[in-house]
Amino acid sequence: MTQIPPEDYSDDELLAMLKPVQLAELDRQIGEMFGAEGVDRVEALFAMANVYSMRAAERDETSALAMLQLAAAMRRRAQAMADARS
Repeated sequence: MTQIPPEDYSDDELLAMLKPVQLAELDRQIGEMFGAEGVDRVEALFAMANVYSMRAAERDETSALAMLQLAAAMRRRAQAMADARS
């Protein structure tokens, strides 16, 4: 049986691998990281998620999976923030 490479999972699949407590902690930490005034947090969050996704390819499979999960959580939060603005 061949295992799927981490980069082939969708954001929803990556986030589903996390326990609710882990996802809540990621959301809390992302909120703290992007809480500074004067920064367009939505665009910065999407940009950071893209960087994490690209860097994941340079890591071992376990680290890549964790980085991709963080990127997925960042994109989810950024989308929620963007939706709240409209």
